[in-house]
Amino acid sequence: MSDDVRPTIARPMIARPTIAHPMIALQGITKTYPGQTRHAVAQLDFDVPDGNIVMLIGPSGCGKTTTLKMMNRLIEPTSGRILLDGEDVTGVDGDQLRRRIGYVIQQVGLFPHFTIADNIAVVPRILGWDRKRIDTRVDELLHLVGLEPRDFRDRHPRQLSGGQQQRVGVARGLAADPAVMLMDEPFGAIDPITRDRLQDEFLEIQRQIAKTICFVTHDLTEAVKLGDRIAVFGPGGVLQQYDTPEQILTHPANDFVAEFVGSGAAVRRLSLLELSRLELEQISVDGVDSPNGHPTYRADAAGRAVAWSHLPGVSEMPPLVTVPLSGTVYDAVDVMLDMRTPLVAVVDHEDRPQGALRWDALVRELPTKGRRP
Repeated sequence: MSDDVRPTIARPMIARPTIAHPMIALQGITKTYPGQTRHAVAQLDFDVPDGNIVMLIGPSGCGKTTTLKMMNRLIEPTSGRILLDGEDVTGVDGDQLRRRIGYVIQQVGLFPHFTIADNIAVVPRILGWDRKRIDTRVDELLHLVGLEPRDFRDRHPRQLSGGQQQRVGVARGLAADPAVMLMDEPFGAIDPITRDRLQDEFLEIQRQIAKTICFVTHDLTEAVKLGDRIAVFGPGGVLQQYDTPEQILTHPANDFVAEFVGSGAAVRRLSLLELSRLELEQISVDGVDSPNGHPTYRADAAGRAVAWSHLPGVSEMPPLVTVPLSGTVYDAVDVMLDMRTPLVAVVDHEDRPQGALRWDALVRELPTKGRRP
């Protein structure tokens, strides 16, 4: 394969769940606070598909948190309907409704004098679960969020780091196995390194449990990384665009969304491009028959690549660096820049190369963003 080979980017970039019906439907929702003439939220209409993560984003004061709190009726809408799995919940008992919906906030809100196990068990106890069922559920959830029950169930919140407390907050929100989770900037007060790790763990948890999640954030990078869909709010609680991350980054609906997305859209979009969905450049082991023009590498006894042995058109071999097939183009670009190499080998879970990704081919292939027609 020549140096001119480009990666073929599969379409669609991200596999989206088939929408059988919306788990949450907001129909003409408006909120105007007493004594105010301006709406906090204005004529909001959108559906949240079952099993999706929908990110609510926009400038401060645009109605994101108000919208989230109207979904579980901590705030009552002025007008409109809210449907939960097809049921109009605007007229049902608010306390009963909230027991069916998990809720996680930035401040975590753990009870300081309760143990971690007791904090997680709050809603199951209210629902009348027996002790054995509660204990089993607590241990199950601690495992799920990466906290060993033997080490953490009897601790108190003050004995945990901020990231660990946030994990407990997520576990508590999941305790009664709700179909819907509402999350209000749950990682907003965490340092960047811990936040990135929690986001990765959150996505892994979601792959296992497939909840319907509405998630408020101020961080567009977080919205792009976590969201199946993004709702961009503007001033006065007006919904400006509701679409997939890729569409919002590449085809903003109007000037407000284009300005909000800003000039970093092309870089953020790299986190949407999964390496497993690219047609990678073919590479082969040194000494194994392969078509002329392909890169070759030397491998150890387990088949793991250790060094490039031949790259077409290159006399001085760069270091051989790898990225996992489970990663994204963003991960690959980060490695290329850090190691100053023009290509990376993409490896499977056993560290065996599956192909290569080149910088120049990647740059030529990526489409530019543009306004939606």
